[in-house]
Amino acid sequence: MENLFIEGSETLPTVEFHTNGLLKINGRALPENAYNFFNPLITWVKEFAAEELNIEINLEYFNTAVSKQLYDFLKAVESNNNYGKINLKWFYEDGDDEILESGEIYEDLLPRINFSYQRFAEVFD
Repeated sequence: MENLFIEGSETLPTVEFHTNGLLKINGRALPENAYNFFNPLITWVKEFAAEELNIEINLEYFNTAVSKQLYDFLKAVESNNNYGKINLKWFYEDGDDEILESGEIYEDLLPRINFSYQRFAEVFD
C-alpha cells in the first residue's frame, strides 16, 4: 500500500492519505464530477488497514454532490473491519454553521467514528 496524494486547486481539495493512518482532506471541494474525484479515495480506504485511523477534514466549502460522496467515503471507512479505532477531526471556521452542521449530521449517521470538532478563527480574504 502506498500513500495517496492529490494536489489541490481552486475547486479541488488537497488529499494526503498516509500509510501511518493519517488521512487529510483540505481546501475547497467543487469538482466537476464528485464521484470521479472520490472514487480513488474510497478505493484506498477499502484496501487499507490500520489499528488506528486519524482523519482530518478541513473543507471551507463543498457542494451537494460532494456532500453525498463525502458520506460514501466515510461510510466506506466505517464499514471497513480492518480498522481498530477511527478518529475524525472536523474543522470549521468560526461562524460557519453550515460546515459545523454537516459534520454533526455525519456524526449522527456514522456512530463508529469518533468525531471531534476544531473551530478556527474566521479568515479574511
